[in-house]
Amino acid sequence: MSRSSSAGRPAAPRRDAAVTARGAVAAAVIAVVALLSRAAAAPGAADATTGATATPVATARTAVPVVAATATAATGRALIARRLPRVTYRGGPFVRRPELVTVTFAGDDPAVVATVERFGASITRGAWWRAVATGFCAAPDDCVGDGRPGRSVRLDVALPASLHAVDVERLLTRALADGRLGAVESDTVVLVYLPAHVALRDAYVARYCDGGARALHRTLRLPDASVPFAVLPRCGDVDELTAAASHEIVEATTSPDPARPGFALARDPETIAFTAAGVEVVDPCGLVTRDRHRTVADGFVVQRAWSNDAAAQGHDPCVPAPADRPYVALIPEHASVRLPAVGDRVTLVLRAAADRPVSRWSVAALDLSGRHDGTSYLELALDATTVAPDETLQLTITARRLHPKERALVGLVSTHGEQTYVWPLAVMMR
Repeated sequence: MSRSSSAGRPAAPRRDAAVTARGAVAAAVIAVVALLSRAAAAPGAADATTGATATPVATARTAVPVVAATATAATGRALIARRLPRVTYRGGPFVRRPELVTVTFAGDDPAVVATVERFGASITRGAWWRAVATGFCAAPDDCVGDGRPGRSVRLDVALPASLHAVDVERLLTRALADGRLGAVESDTVVLVYLPAHVALRDAYVARYCDGGARALHRTLRLPDASVPFAVLPRCGDVDELTAAASHEIVEATTSPDPARPGFALARDPETIAFTAAGVEVVDPCGLVTRDRHRTVADGFVVQRAWSNDAAAQGHDPCVPAPADRPYVALIPEHASVRLPAVGDRVTLVLRAAADRPVSRWSVAALDLSGRHDGTSYLELALDATTVAPDETLQLTITARRLHPKERALVGLVSTHGEQTYVWPLAVMMR
């Protein structure tokens, strides 16, 4: 997708509690899981395999469970790595060394303008960028790399109270033609920050920021160049703004033209649930993570993105990720199931997996499509509420109403301590 979105909240997210998602489905996931997390029972302090021990010195008797737990973690990482999807190069354009051009407007809040200009000048040259951009290569020597120093332009243009995305394209075309944006090269990415009093709309979204889409990115096609650009309306405070901008920067770099994907997840039977929120590299992180979809890096609130390297190692696929927090998952034996008629029922096996030895954690199954639409498409019955690594349990799914789009989404929710993850499962209804 080329639009970023976030669940609606009474107040703008702060640095210590920011949650976002891509698309309406992803927004619903975050809101639902937040409620679940508050109600979930805290997992036990002792591992079900190793148990608690008061012996202060390791012995042959206590070493056996440690070895077993380590082996179980290796098995869990292998299962996670095998089942997580990968971003692949789809043949479209991408930006190698992005040069960000930050565009603001006369009369905007000076503090906000100063912050986004500092953000654009440096964000593609720090630790966050190296985490989210690593591994995007069309060939061994043709990769996304560190960006160049960004530059800023302040336009003295009076804007109306509402802008269509096409209006922004026309404004940029004029500014490029008369040289106000400076030289445009193959790695230029333009970021347009709208003032607080200007609303954004397009052919798909009546008003950005209204509980759904938060920003967009597209490609401006000129006679002699194609210029990736993003438009960022003022949906909240400056932290909200840099988070949304980071989302668009990653995706405008890795897949600047939505009509010709660069790097993206494939939509196929094995990935169909993960791509419910979109196929671009930040999209699935709004679906599979909860309160860690954003982080603070290099002095700014930014979003996390899908990492093939992390997925291949069986870790949290959304980076940067805290090294001290385990990744836990409830993985279904099949990526999707088919229930074409009301009353149809299926039971499938789920296996618990973790990327390191951990204690038991809480699990649940949610009808995510039903929560989003305010109705009930599925009846879900899980035969346990906590699991330990490598344990199996059963989930029975019954179709109660057919989804108008012929596909529903189930969230297999794992909560360990303060961390919650969702493994999506698609239910095909045709």
